[in-house]
Amino acid sequence: MDLSTHTYRVVGKEHPQVDAIEKVTGKSQYTSDLVLPGMLWGKILRSPIHHGKIKKIDTREAAELRGVRAIITGKDVPKIGWGASFGADTAGDIYTLVQDRVRFKGEEVAAVAADDERTAEEALQRIEVEYAELPAVFDPEEAILPGAPQLHNDITNNIPLRLQFQKGDVEKAFKEADVIVEDRFSSQRVHQCYMESYDCLANWDDQGRLTLWVGSMHLSGVRLTIASLLGLHVSKVRVVQPSIGGAFGSKIHMNSIFPASAILSRMTRRPVKFVYSREEEYLASRPRFSGFYKARTAARSDGTILGRELKYVYNCGAYVDRSQMVLLVSCHRSDNLYRIPALKTDAFLVFTNASPVGAYRGFGNGQISLTWELQLDMIAEKIGMDPADVRLKNATQPGDTTVHGWKITSCGLEESIKRCVALSDWKEKRQQQAASRGLGMACTIHENDDRHAPGFAGSKARVEIWEDGKVVIRSGEGDYGQGRHTTFVQIVSETLGVSAKDISSCNPDTDITPYALGPWGSRVMLSGGIAVQRAAADARQKILAVAAGLLESRPEDLDIAEGKIFLRSAPNYFVTIADAAKESLYRRNGGLIIGEGTEEPNTDKMDVHRSTNPCSTYSFATQVVEVEVNRETGQVNILKVTAGNDVGTPLNPASITGQVEGSILQGLGYGISEEMLFKDGNMVNPSFVTSGTPNAYDMPETKIFFTDTFDPYGPFGAKGGAELGSPPTPAAIANAVYNAVGVRIKDLPLTPEKILAALAEKAKKENQ
Repeated sequence: MDLSTHTYRVVGKEHPQVDAIEKVTGKSQYTSDLVLPGMLWGKILRSPIHHGKIKKIDTREAAELRGVRAIITGKDVPKIGWGASFGADTAGDIYTLVQDRVRFKGEEVAAVAADDERTAEEALQRIEVEYAELPAVFDPEEAILPGAPQLHNDITNNIPLRLQFQKGDVEKAFKEADVIVEDRFSSQRVHQCYMESYDCLANWDDQGRLTLWVGSMHLSGVRLTIASLLGLHVSKVRVVQPSIGGAFGSKIHMNSIFPASAILSRMTRRPVKFVYSREEEYLASRPRFSGFYKARTAARSDGTILGRELKYVYNCGAYVDRSQMVLLVSCHRSDNLYRIPALKTDAFLVFTNASPVGAYRGFGNGQISLTWELQLDMIAEKIGMDPADVRLKNATQPGDTTVHGWKITSCGLEESIKRCVALSDWKEKRQQQAASRGLGMACTIHENDDRHAPGFAGSKARVEIWEDGKVVIRSGEGDYGQGRHTTFVQIVSETLGVSAKDISSCNPDTDITPYALGPWGSRVMLSGGIAVQRAAADARQKILAVAAGLLESRPEDLDIAEGKIFLRSAPNYFVTIADAAKESLYRRNGGLIIGEGTEEPNTDKMDVHRSTNPCSTYSFATQVVEVEVNRETGQVNILKVTAGNDVGTPLNPASITGQVEGSILQGLGYGISEEMLFKDGNMVNPSFVTSGTPNAYDMPETKIFFTDTFDPYGPFGAKGGAELGSPPTPAAIANAVYNAVGVRIKDLPLTPEKILAALAEKAKKENQ
């Protein structure tokens, strides 16, 4: 069967979210909603200084407070760290609680468990800590200078990781160039701003078994790390994922409250729950990193890109954590978006006395897209070519092998550019040059199922058919708001022939769901979806075999629809799925029908030093943003966003459209308003209101479409798309502002102050 032309019954159709009613009626249970008998409240004492040695911690007064059940400090927790991997030079050095030296304001110093939240907070105020302050450094460019404060004794010049590589003949590229552009760009630190803050509930039972309820994106990873930290057999640790109120990458990280809650629960023999305040989120979670980027690009007069030289410097904060992986991905992902024969890259992580950073929707893509997409517009201007045509000239095509060795199978990039041009009236509006109005374009590429390590990089799933005919999906890949439950139900319904209303999907639970890697690189749809599809196909084969015996026929002569298994030649001759499932369960040597599926891609570990193909397939997107700039105030008004997305087959068009819309709004915030502001290293705006977080009222008119792309590897031709919306948005806005008022802002966000200053400088030069 040619699946690319097949008409599906459920897949590709709009389907309501299967958990929508629970969410809108408030019945969904998040970790903060959970209450166990005898439960205690946990709170973290955080460092009030940026850098210093701990000379003394006195917990006696706090311990005497009525209702305080336990207090722990660095001496009470295992001397085992976590956080560094994937090529960083430093060992894992993040601990549950600080051992002897704090490196950022907000670092975890002590933890308390008390009868209620207020008592726990009062206990924190009674803990006395004596610090010997040390000099601090906050600017990454200052941190690498001789004489700068050194944050880690085993790291020279505060550089834990440096990636240098060259592909192709860069010297030749610049020698043959007709035009060269060279610029410096920068991006700010921003928070993911998920609605549900970090939380955790731990319960250590009388059999010595630990259960954690956490809103984590990577339950299997949490289980393994907790077992290692606490010296437990993995079988002694169970991790359950309740509903999650957003994550956007941050919640894939380990968090000190996970082991702290477990240790306190073991000490008190009672459940212990931690819930971050919003201020704690800004102080100590893992926001998107800031950095600066120098880029030099060579091109011919016909728009052909010849080569690039790049230097990236990222402020990773006080510890490496997962930022090394973000660096690995971001310093070469965009190189595969266009046909580039040569490039040279030098990328750094730099320690400073800021909180550590991590993943945020796009995984470093937004920062690097800024440098690429602005320079393409600069080249277009120098050679007198339409920016859209420059992109079409160099766009990666199906069948390409990129400069890094990525093998492009399906690719809707060219289509997305052309349709965005048509739907946005790009040619007409740019020629009309309406006063203070402009259009800008930017593109992006994103991975699916990317392989960061040499081990297992796939997904596993089980599909069970119960004796009443109902079907249960068990996958360790979680739902963080992206609609995984619904699309998995659609995949099983289409494959198995069972009505979607008779299928349910479990939340991940390490006791009852298979091992899973989590959502690296939008892999849940691709890798998780394929595993679910294969598990459903396996279950289908098994139940058809049982039904064939009941119907005295061959399995290949049977079909399934609406809860019935019937002869294709005689549809009225049937048994119900419940009949067949009962027969399987209760017959001699029978059992529950369980279909199993595994997806293990034939990919290579991501490596910038050699050509590899780290993903089975890749997703693409183009955006055109139309703006109006107020020359008096510098305010940018977003009039319209046209977004073309290559997600292969949209399994649930309503769901993926919502994903793109939400991602675009985050990109708008990143582009024009959001920023974590600091004065002398102290964050001055730790809240949604003051940090510039956009909301639904800030959403402009959008025109979202999906390219006519079918991926031969994905489930029913689908690819991931949840991270396509935000990466191109800031660059498209910056290009639109330039088109509108003629000033090029290279530093995010595009605030009114920056635009007014640029307009004043432009006017000054014009009057000279």
